[in-house]
Amino acid sequence: MVKPEADTFGVSSPSPACAGFEVRVVAFLLDIVVLVSILVLLVAAGGLQALIRGKFGDVDPPDSAFYVWAGFILAFIPISALYHTLLLVWRGQTLGKIAVHIRVVRPDGGKLTLGQSFVRSLGYAISALPLFLGFLVAFKSANRRTLHDMIAGTMVVRES
Repeated sequence: MVKPEADTFGVSSPSPACAGFEVRVVAFLLDIVVLVSILVLLVAAGGLQALIRGKFGDVDPPDSAFYVWAGFILAFIPISALYHTLLLVWRGQTLGKIAVHIRVVRPDGGKLTLGQSFVRSLGYAISALPLFLGFLVAFKSANRRTLHDMIAGTMVVRES
């Protein structure tokens, strides 16, 4: 069981099981590679359907083909949220976290609920919007928790 340590006089001291900022950045970048790959597939699928509707260049594709293409691209938003939410509920790890051997848990060491995982996924956007400042909170917080960890009541630990 991992118990969070309280700040002492404003100084954070992460417990030994907490994942460091650097390894979390590597996991984040690996997840970006996975998600960009999914986006590329969606863009290619949308482009292929536009090409088919345009009879492979013989005629201009109808306007509806471009709306379908945009739909493929917009589908990336819920797919990205589902990627994080469902993998964190199932394993406590995204593919990037699996690669670097870290896991997202509740402060008592338990598995995340669907609600916690969904809130954490939304918190990612909140952490990223103001120039990724929500991620930098980890430098000052107990147990290296980021803003989205605090919002969802989670923490990231190294696997044993």
